[in-house]
Parts: sequence; C-alpha cells; structure tokens
Amino acid sequence: MKFRNLVILLAVIAISIPAWAGPMGPHMERMVKMGKGNFAGGKFARTFERAVQGKAEVFAHLFIDADQASIPVLRALGVEINTVTQSGVMTAVAPVKKLNAIAATAGVRSLSAGHSVKKFMDRSAGPGGVNLPDTAYPRPGNTGSGVIVGVIDTGIDVEHPDFIDSGGNTRIIAIWDHTLDPVDVGGAASNPAGFTYGTEWPRTLIQQGYSSCLHRDKDGHGTHVAGTAAGNGSGASYGGPYVGLAPGAELLIVKFDFDNEKDRNTDTAILDSINWIYQKAAAEGKPCVINMSLGSDYGPHDGSTAEERGIDDLTGENKIICISAGNGGRSYDGVAFNTWGGPIHGSGNMNTNYDIVLATSPDYTPDDPGDPDDYIFFSAWYSGSDKCRVQITTPSGVKYPPNFKGQYNRLWKTDGIQGGISTPEGTIYVENMAGDGTFWETDNGDNSLYVEISDYFDVNPSPGDWVIEIIPIKGNGGYHAWHGHSESMRKSYFWYDSGTANHTWGDYSDPSLSDNLMTIGKPATAFSAISVGAYQTKAVWPARKYDDWTDPNSYYSLIWMEYGVYPIDYYDPYYMHDIAFFSSRGPSRDGRIQPFISAPGVGIVASLSQTALNDPDEEYFRFMNRVEYNGYYCTLQGTSMSSPHATGSLALLLEEAMNKGLSPTPDDVRSYLKLGANHDPYTGLDPNDAEDRNNDWGYGKIDVTESLLTIGQLPPAPEVTGCVPDSGSQGQRLTVTVSGQNFQTGASVSFGDGITVRFTTVKSSSEIDCSIRINKKAAFGVRDVVVTNPNSQSGALVDGFEVTN
Repeated sequence: MKFRNLVILLAVIAISIPAWAGPMGPHMERMVKMGKGNFAGGKFARTFERAVQGKAEVFAHLFIDADQASIPVLRALGVEINTVTQSGVMTAVAPVKKLNAIAATAGVRSLSAGHSVKKFMDRSAGPGGVNLPDTAYPRPGNTGSGVIVGVIDTGIDVEHPDFIDSGGNTRIIAIWDHTLDPVDVGGAASNPAGFTYGTEWPRTLIQQGYSSCLHRDKDGHGTHVAGTAAGNGSGASYGGPYVGLAPGAELLIVKFDFDNEKDRNTDTAILDSINWIYQKAAAEGKPCVINMSLGSDYGPHDGSTAEERGIDDLTGENKIICISAGNGGRSYDGVAFNTWGGPIHGSGNMNTNYDIVLATSPDYTPDDPGDPDDYIFFSAWYSGSDKCRVQITTPSGVKYPPNFKGQYNRLWKTDGIQGGISTPEGTIYVENMAGDGTFWETDNGDNSLYVEISDYFDVNPSPGDWVIEIIPIKGNGGYHAWHGHSESMRKSYFWYDSGTANHTWGDYSDPSLSDNLMTIGKPATAFSAISVGAYQTKAVWPARKYDDWTDPNSYYSLIWMEYGVYPIDYYDPYYMHDIAFFSSRGPSRDGRIQPFISAPGVGIVASLSQTALNDPDEEYFRFMNRVEYNGYYCTLQGTSMSSPHATGSLALLLEEAMNKGLSPTPDDVRSYLKLGANHDPYTGLDPNDAEDRNNDWGYGKIDVTESLLTIGQLPPAPEVTGCVPDSGSQGQRLTVTVSGQNFQTGASVSFGDGITVRFTTVKSSSEIDCSIRINKKAAFGVRDVVVTNPNSQSGALVDGFEVTN
C-alpha cells in the first residue's frame, strides 16, 4: 500500500500522517504509521504487546471482512482467527507490523479496529420477583425450564445459592473466563475449543465450588444481571425472596475483560462470546437467549458495524439476544451532569456557520502531565453523496488550517488528506472519510467525520471554546454526531448547528445544545437484537448502613435507603412508573424505532457476588448502602438492569414455544413481546393498538404474562398501501419507499418481472426502502408490489409500480 505523507508547515510540531486508501480504516492506518494505538482513551483502537520469541511485539484486535478462502493465508501471516460468520465477518488478533500485508491479501475486503465496551449501569415490585410490576410477573407454570440463559458480563458467583438447585446441583453449564488463561490457573482449565484465549470451566469443576473453580466475579455486575434474569431466590434475604424471571433455566456465563486486564476489552471478544454460547447451547440441544448489559455509545447507530452484522449472522431460530439500550438519556439540567457529562448527540447541517462548538468547563483541570488521557471528540456521519472540509479555531483564536490554498487544499477534506497537528493548545486530529473507508467497517455507504482534541503529544487541551466549522463542498450537508470525553473533560458543553460561536455556559434554553435523541448504543442497534430501555418501579429498599464503609467487617445496621438521599444523591429526578432519566432514546440513525421494549431498571434488587462484597478494595456497594441486610442481594440501576428482565422473560417465552413444538426467530419473539406489551398512560401509547410505539418506550412496557398467551398465534400478514415513486423507466436505478403495516425485519420485496431488487432496508413495521434496478429490456406496464415477511406471510399492492418508456 502506498502512502502520501502530510507535512504541515506551521509554527507547530508536524505529524506525518498518510492519506488512507484501500481496505484499512483510518484507525488501523494510524496504528501502522505510529506502530501503536490508544486513541480517545482506548475507545477507538487499542494495541498491546506480546512476547514473540523473546521480543516484544505490538498486536491489535480487529475485524476482518473476507472470503473464507483467505483464512490459510491470514494464519500464515500470524493472524489468530476465532469467529467466522456466514457473511465473512471474522474476529482476529494480528501483529500491527503485518496489517499492510493482511489488507493486501486476496479476498480481504476490509479491516477495522476492535473497539472497547462498557457496562450500562450507574457505575418494580411483584410477588417474590426482582421488582417486576404485577402485570409482568410470570405464571407459576413457566420457569424457563429446558432453556439456557447466556450472560456476557463480569462473571458470576458460582457458590451463590441463587444458582444452585434444590438438589444442591449447580445450574451453570460452563463459564468462559476471558481474564484467566491456562497458564494463570496452572493448567486447571483450557482454552475453549476453537478459541485462542481464556479458560473454560465445565460444570464438573463449577459443582465443586471455589475449591476447584478459580473463576471469580470480583465486580458484582454480572452476578446481579444473572440473578435478575434467572436467580431462584434461594439466598437469605430480609425483603425477599428475590426470584429472577426464569428460575428454572440453566446458565452459560462469559466473564468479559472490562478492565482490560488481558488486553481483551474489545467488541471482537463480544462476538466470540456470542458464538461460544450458541455453540454450547446447540451441544445441549436447548434454545438460548443471551443477555448483554454492555455496549458503546459510538458508531453509525444504524446496525451496519462488523460487530452488529456478525450478531445478525449468529442469531436465528432459538438463538435470541437482548441488549441494553444504553444510559445516554441524561440532560444538562441536572446533578448527573457533574458525574457523567451532558447529552451526547447532536445534529445539524453543514451549511450553518460554526457547525459545532464545544466548550470545556471553566474549572477544567488536566490530569497528570505526561499521561495522555485528556481528550474530547465527536464522530459525525453524513451522506455518502456529500463532501465537506473542516477548519478548527482554538480558544485563543488560531485557525487550523489557516487557509485552503496550496499545501492545505486537500487537508481534512472528504477522502482527502487526513491526520493531526500538534499545536500549543493541544493535539488536533481529524479523519474525514468517504463511504466504506470509515474506521467502523460499515457497509452503509455513508461518510464519517472524526475530530479529536487531546494531550496525545503531552500538551494539554486549552480550556474554552473550540469551533469546528464544517464547510460544505457538495450535497445537502445534513449530519448526526455523537461525542465523548475523558473524565477530566466530562463537564463540557456541545452546541450543534449553532450558527454562531456565541453561546452561554449553563444556558439550558439554547436550542443548539446537544440532546439525548439517537443515543441507543452499539450493538443494540443490530437488526436482530432486542434493545431494552428502562423505567422505575422502586425507590426504597432495605440496606446495610456500615459504621465504617471502608471495612468489610464493620458493624452495620438495617436502614431503608432511597434515591435522592445521601450517599445516592447524585441522580436526576425519578418518577415512579415513568421512563428513567438515563434510559437512551431512539430512533436508530436509519429510522428504526428504538428501544424495542422497556423493562424495570431502577432500584433493582438481585444477587450479590460474595467475592465482590468481601473484597477489601471493593467499597462501592458498602458506601452506597446498596447491600441488602442479609448480604446476598444488592440494589443497582441502569439499562444493564432492564435488559436481563427482558432476557428472563424471553427464556419463559422460549420455554412455552418449545413446549408447543416451535422454534422462534428474533422476529417471532419481537411479535410476542409487541402483542403482550403494556401501554399504560406513562408510555403515551394507544392501549388498543399493539403497533403503536415511540422512541422513549419502544412498543411499551414488557408484560410476559400477556406475551405468553400470544405464542403460536400467527402475527398479522403484511399490508402494502403505498409505493413512492410508483414508476420508473427502462435501465433506471432508483430508491423506492414501500409503505403499509406489519412489515418484519428481514422482509423481502418484489416488483415483478424485469425489476431487480438490489437491497432492502426495513426501517419500521410500516416502511421499507428498496434500491431497485429496472432492466433495460423490462416490459412496459404495471406490476404488483409484494412484501413477504420471514414467516412467508405476504401482502401485495396490486398494480403498484409501472415501467414506463
């Protein structure tokens, strides 16, 4: 691959950066040029070192989109390949020095860097349930028996009574621990078959408890999630029993490397985890639903990333996945701003002057000098038919570049010269990529603009207003953007499509401020995923009040704890039965309703890992008065907590379907959830219309009791009522929007003889976009427009499209 170097002749340090080309995304190119990567605190591309033949070598996690015939060549280049999906999405670990050769391999279409993920938590009351509303509490006959619940999280407390049945047998089939390798455990466990890292702990070792199983949940998040989905409530409790949704289900557990102990906090490992769980479930011959209370706030938000396409490949009949919608619903106007920062989404049009203005806090204090972890960034997406360029003005008023003449003519231009400049006010880094050259390895054809201001070269970003002017060259210029920051810069304001650089810090009425729309995280926007929002069903719970919360052995007393009372007084207001302030909002960027469904996610009491509780360094639960009096349960909140409510509910639905001889697909279970959902006054949804939905609640509040009654019923057939445009000429290519109702994800569209449907996008249950090509010799006349759902039900608009001359 040939590179064109960028040399900026300014009175600043120049960074030589290539112009990207070929199948490598720009963050991969950045790795190649610098020999390493830890961009935006590791959110986008992180490298790590391994000893190879006694020498340190730099490696990276990546997705490879390639033909399977290329696998032997890739492995000969030192690539470790773990998961390969049917569409050719591969998860891999590779030496950075071999990335050019990998990109040049025949059959390789694209490479993209693995991105880090996080837990979706802040760090419902039914009979015997984990804070379920009464309307959703399951019937006694459904327990999830015969179904497997998979959990990808921080692990599980294998000795917790909630995961041991009445006969004293563990309910956990196996655990894959990403943080322990065979060498770490003296060979007591091995890599899972077909994977190159971590250790698999089988039921036989788990049954013997911690004397034989060396896996631990030192965090507690994973045990809580597993307990919500499938705990049996056997632990001693004061206010319980706290029974999960599917107490009869078995479990498959993955301990994900959130803390990057083994350099494995990457979405490639997420796809491996899903693959492993479904393989194990297939070996057991049982249906499986996976919970993922994790994700990232960044990406195109349209389901087109490699991770999401891989998820769509792996899911199917009896293979369902629930994913937290995310906690990006907060506002500027609340105390939570001081803890997490403001809303992360903005939109606008490039034709507006000073399109994006960001302001760091007046009291911004950089982190330790020499430690590059002060940064602020945004990632924007705009049409592939548009072109633009970027000019940035620093707080002191200096413009980069100073003009667009000569050497600056192609700098930071769409598909022009990309790269960075080290200035006296911090490092500025810009990538303005065209179409499939984006670093997210998407297939959406859109352009991506990434702007990062940081201390990457040991110069702290200047406090004050940074103005990012996006200057249109071609097209209508509309964009959507998502921003982020280091902890040191979380108290920052973003104004989008602002039209002026004059804004007032703290003015919540400014219409240009960023908002919480389109904040459903990745990979919850995958087409096959059930994305889950959160609402409140509980405000008060029994808790321990420690005399000394820093001492696990401290005396404690029983108190009743509630939100808004110290030490849990850093939240925005809650309203019982209403949507949680933090719950991410939709739609997806491609227009789909998100989240799909909502479930309890505030004040959730569920299983507490005893390893986390008794760890002298773990003070979170004790300080926050979250530990239930007898110590086996704790209280947490977040869409991390709402997602396992849906996961456990789906385990019950899979059980019922299995008993009726059915093997539900993701579309089938969506139908069950939709038909059973509760449309109460808080949701604002029509109680008489199961298709009513919005971008706060999705299709409403989950109600598994009602959903169980719908299993075996055929969903309504699609109805086609419109087609725009409704005609085209021979040889023409055009995009057609088909309207109607009851369209399902995966639906196909036919326009009759002589018309080729290149691809379809089901935007909602009432709208499908189709890219079609009318053959040059197509017969003139009208044709029916037919929509067919994955369950083979179809509907037609008779004479809905005409071929004209």
